[in-house]
Amino acid sequence: MKKNCLILFLILNSIVVWSQYRTETKHLNFEGYERSYEVYLPKNYSEKTNYPVVFILHGGGGTAKGLIRTTSARFNKLANRDNFIAVYPSGIGKSWNDGARDTIGVARKLKINDVGFIETVIQQLKSNLSIDINNIFVCGISNGGFMAQRLAFELSDKIKGIGVVAANLSEIQSKKSFPKNPVSAIFINGTKDPLVPFNGGHVTIFKQKRGAILSVYESIEIWKEINDCSEKISEMPFPNTNSKDNCTAIKTVWQNPEKTNIQVVAIKVENGGHTWPGTKQNLPKWLVGNTNQDINGCDEIWSFFKSLK
Repeated sequence: MKKNCLILFLILNSIVVWSQYRTETKHLNFEGYERSYEVYLPKNYSEKTNYPVVFILHGGGGTAKGLIRTTSARFNKLANRDNFIAVYPSGIGKSWNDGARDTIGVARKLKINDVGFIETVIQQLKSNLSIDINNIFVCGISNGGFMAQRLAFELSDKIKGIGVVAANLSEIQSKKSFPKNPVSAIFINGTKDPLVPFNGGHVTIFKQKRGAILSVYESIEIWKEINDCSEKISEMPFPNTNSKDNCTAIKTVWQNPEKTNIQVVAIKVENGGHTWPGTKQNLPKWLVGNTNQDINGCDEIWSFFKSLK
């Protein structure tokens, strides 16, 4: 009886906790498609304050609400703590048109204008909420990480920084004209990522090649060039607080020597997989690899964004 009561208490408690971080779904018709995005306002939201905005992009096959669950609504909790607005857009067919990488992804196949969609969402947020237009950030995992980079290339007048998890720079994107403005970037990559290889080659899912990519090192070098971040200022291993995750992490930081708030950061997860650090191992290791538990990817990304303000 006591055991059943405890289980019921834990279930009810989790429902109450989850409801505290519930987002509001916004809809719009954009270029003939019904689009949507989730918005979370900090608990002390006031129209008298202008808030930074963080876009969080799901991966291929994922959803906005699914990413909130996967990250345990961590960005929403950080939004409450540090006062920013969290926005989770939804891609067409659970995918993003991150460029002409392949035509297998629904959004790429249909040539969905996701850059225009995100730009429109920014405009809606500007019209309806009190946002700080000088502090708009984008992060994402996998397909969402590739998309974050495309947005940085094409909307550098609106986006100040990006966070890229389990994604490199695609070969096609690397050949495009550099962003007109600097866009600081943080990368979080596992050295044993079975889908997006750390050392470059092709994104490969179930033995199907999904587009050529640079290595993480080559990707970082390009972002350092974009931002003139020639000065390496630190390299620090994270404490290995969880030996059961079978991986460790190290962070390296470069900065623009003349504008030190412009930075590029690389977090290399040794033996890590195609995963978001600090989240549950929802997919089998044989498919995505290890999930690092020494750090929380959401905290690292937001800490980076916050340092740029």
